Amino acid sequence: MSQQPVPEKSPLAEKRAGRILLGWVAALALFAIYAAFRQRAIWGADSFGYLELGKLFSEGRVHLPLAFSAAEFPAVVPPGFTPGADGLVAPGYPPGFPLLLALGHLLGAPMFVTPVLGVVSCWLLYQLLHERIGRGAAAAFTLAWAFMPLTVMGSTMVMSDGVAATVLLGALLAHQRGKMTATGWLLGLAIAVRPTNALFLAPFALFCRWDRAHVQLAVHLGLAGAVYAAYNTWLYGAPWRTGYGDVAGGLQPALLPSHLKFYLRESWNVLSPVVVILAGHGLAPLTRRKLGLLLWPVMLALFYACWDAGGSDRWWWTRFLMPGHPLLFLLAAEGFANVRGWWSARLGPSRAGFAGVILTAVVALLPIYYVAFGLGRRDLWQRDTGLVNHEVVARVAKLAPAGSLVGTIEHASTCLIETDLVPFSPLDASAPRLVTKALGEGRRIFVLLEPWNAENETVRLLLQRYHGREIARYPELWNGLPLYELGAP
Repeated sequence: MSQQPVPEKSPLAEKRAGRILLGWVAALALFAIYAAFRQRAIWGADSFGYLELGKLFSEGRVHLPLAFSAAEFPAVVPPGFTPGADGLVAPGYPPGFPLLLALGHLLGAPMFVTPVLGVVSCWLLYQLLHERIGRGAAAAFTLAWAFMPLTVMGSTMVMSDGVAATVLLGALLAHQRGKMTATGWLLGLAIAVRPTNALFLAPFALFCRWDRAHVQLAVHLGLAGAVYAAYNTWLYGAPWRTGYGDVAGGLQPALLPSHLKFYLRESWNVLSPVVVILAGHGLAPLTRRKLGLLLWPVMLALFYACWDAGGSDRWWWTRFLMPGHPLLFLLAAEGFANVRGWWSARLGPSRAGFAGVILTAVVALLPIYYVAFGLGRRDLWQRDTGLVNHEVVARVAKLAPAGSLVGTIEHASTCLIETDLVPFSPLDASAPRLVTKALGEGRRIFVLLEPWNAENETVRLLLQRYHGREIARYPELWNGLPLYELGAP
């Protein structure tokens, strides 16, 4: 029996296989970097609110069970959650990111969700870029995006900033490829990750046309919006309520000049002058698509510059603007193409090719600038983020028997996740009644007092009425974090 000859792979197929293999190697290497610097301990409201809701989703639940009635004692409700009128404890954060974290919980690796999504954001950006500027330049811009400080932060911390940007990138790619059903649902998910992403629909309209395909997109976006509206109505009583509370009440136009100045200055540094200048060049000639790319980051900057929940003391407050940053990278790629075309017209193809290589090399060297920026700020590229909070709570747990109450704000999440202690807010008006009830049940009561809460009226009442005595002090945090034990009045 004669053997059939094995067909040889064409050079084109071999080249494609080589690119795919190289892409997988790069993705795994990048994931290893993000995973090595991932957040390892949870503290505070944001990361706990997202992670715990993801855990509840993975268990088929939404409301947080607590040791005491939240209706009777609102003090037991931890940051990141909110008491409902029905006595149930509802999430204070939107469901989009927790839905993705729920998959991580089911796989037993929730802290690896953002590193995976960080890699996904790079793949999506590369796909959006390579048809416009070629594979080499697209790879250089993607490498720069991968190490941009906010990308690193969003890919290592349990926060929604990077996730919000990633899902929008997915929607843009789906739209570019004509996948209108996917585009509608991804836009809906982006809004469920961060409700302010709804503002993106205005500039996104500039990418759209009046045709049958976009009617299909609108229908599926409407379905996704209806699901989210039903969720909000069920939990909060109205489709437009998201659990965040009164966001409109936090908008203060008087903040605009100072905060916008801060955002512009820090964005110049965080994105790098190279990306910002290229993005400026990319606006010419101005088209509907380029106007949409520009309007989204501008709208975000104007909105958050008026929001009183932000700050202007650290570079990472620009994380609020991160969902708009990929569009600035897309504009920078347009600027790259413009500069390369200008050189080609004036220098000729041979010289222009060399000049294009130089320009690509400049972009490819951006990760060095980005890493140096993060190391210089001493709050990025850390492998011990949150571990001091974990260590302090572990030391408290050695002094406090299981079931003891601990009054704390910043460490409530750590107590719930890592110990059998029952945290409560010592600032809440129901705290004294809770302490009286718990003492009557034979529980021991402690207050881990953050310095900025020491003069709070309810805190002072607790320490005076229940004869608070300092039993430990933890110098690792805030120049000394005292632990008090309360006794019978």
